[in-house]
Amino acid sequence: MSNISELANAPELSFINNMTLQETEELVRENFVRAYREITGRDPEMSEASIAYLIAKAFCAVEYQTMQYVDAKGRAELLKTSTGNALDGLANLLGLTRTPPNKATAMQRFAVSEAMGFVVAIPAGTRVKTQDGKYFATLEYAEIKAGETSTETMIEAEVAGTDSDEIMAGTINILVDPIPYVASTSNTTPSTGGLDTEDDDSLTRRIFLAPSVYSSAGPGDAYEFYARSWRSDVADVRIDNPSPCKVDIYFVIQDENELRLPNTTELEAMEAYMSADKIRPMCDIVECIAPAEVEYTIDLTYWIAASDQKSAKEIQERIAAAVSDFETWQRKLGRDINPTELIARLREAGAKRVKLTAPADITVGKTKLPKVTSTTVTYGGLEDD
Repeated sequence: MSNISELANAPELSFINNMTLQETEELVRENFVRAYREITGRDPEMSEASIAYLIAKAFCAVEYQTMQYVDAKGRAELLKTSTGNALDGLANLLGLTRTPPNKATAMQRFAVSEAMGFVVAIPAGTRVKTQDGKYFATLEYAEIKAGETSTETMIEAEVAGTDSDEIMAGTINILVDPIPYVASTSNTTPSTGGLDTEDDDSLTRRIFLAPSVYSSAGPGDAYEFYARSWRSDVADVRIDNPSPCKVDIYFVIQDENELRLPNTTELEAMEAYMSADKIRPMCDIVECIAPAEVEYTIDLTYWIAASDQKSAKEIQERIAAAVSDFETWQRKLGRDINPTELIARLREAGAKRVKLTAPADITVGKTKLPKVTSTTVTYGGLEDD
């Protein structure tokens, strides 16, 4: 089932009125007894060992399974509850397909120990790897020119997915395919662009936004749809129109564990994609911009009721999780810093009282991204109810 906010208020329908197996059996038995009585003028034998009872029970098992198929099919055709292959089918109706996995890339330096009087060739497909066995290969032929000691060329992961993404510079440093005279190799940039197959929530959001592209006026939703279509790890988008014919696109990237700002390469790639004639109205000037971050801190002390002493350790663990969940919730484009939300989460986790020193209420512009810079959570001890 979809978790996107746009469908949060959409009803979750049941095509069998949420009937249980027991309710189905009772309904079938009631109908059987009624029909038997109308035909014969007497009640049937319906003890648990009777033939009529056993036949009705067997029929109900098959009927209920059929009802489950009907319910599953109906739910699969609704955007909120569609998943997997059924969701792919809904996407196909709008000309969309699930974004496939993508291979990470990086810039790789190959170096000789001293300048040579001849060219040292780096064949396309030359393999390099990390210490833990993540393999990459050069995409094109490169060469270290005579009199020079190094050259750089792009490498691509052999396996698509996030496992090869965000590998730190300098750590793809093992030359798998030896090259004469090449003494060392390492990546000069972190690997980027490695993506897993688009998940259901991302595809659901694109399906939801897809109708907006039918407008020729360049609405914000259409720009958001195309921005999310560029790469499936685009987690949040804001469209701004600071002046006539000027469109600014702010976006953030979802890494494995957190949101991050796009790097220069990603900004340039998104801008090129969004500036294509089939996407951008003729008069629009599109610019992709990394959001400014609004920093805040968390500093609080909490107390647990004395009556909850036996579960104090469990409550402390829930408090820590609540703070972490708040930080994740708060890190969204344009979301104002909201200490009331934090206190509510702490109270729900089991805190009796909370003394909040920070954060304060902070208004965040729609194109800015909240960022927590430090978190201090102090347990004040037990307190009388």
